[in-house]
Amino acid sequence: MKISSFMGVWPINFTTGPLSQPGNVLENLGSIEIGTGRNGATAPLLSDTDYEVKIGFALLDTSGGVIFSSDSGPLLSLTGEQLRWHGPYEGQELNINIALAEIFRGDPEDRGLHPYVFGCTVYGDPDQVGVWGGSGSGGNF
Repeated sequence: MKISSFMGVWPINFTTGPLSQPGNVLENLGSIEIGTGRNGATAPLLSDTDYEVKIGFALLDTSGGVIFSSDSGPLLSLTGEQLRWHGPYEGQELNINIALAEIFRGDPEDRGLHPYVFGCTVYGDPDQVGVWGGSGSGGNF
C-alpha cells in the first residue's frame, strides 16, 4: 500500500452508528482531506524517532468547515495497509482507522476500478463506534 493512494479529498457518502446521531462527532461529516496541504492535512513525512510514515488529515463538515484537523499535531500513521490515529478530542479518546479498497463497477456509464475509503471511528466509550465511507478523490492519485 502506498501512502499516495490515500492522498486527496474524499467526500463521505455515508455514516452509520451512534457517532452519526445528532450531537456526535460524525453528525455533519462531509469529507476527509488526507495529505492535501490544506486545512492542516500536511503532506506525508517520516517520523523523527521511528521513521514511521505519517500524513496529515482534516475532517470537514458538510459546508466545508473544519471539524478536526492535524493542525494541532496529530498525524495519521500508515500501519500495514491502514491509516490510524489515536488521541484526545473534546476531552475523550478518539480512534480513527482508515482503509482503502478498489471496487469494480459494471455500470456502462462509469465502468472500471474506483477507489473507496472506509473509516471506523471510536470516541470515548467503546460502544460509540461510527463507520463511514467515501469515494472519488478530488486530490492526487
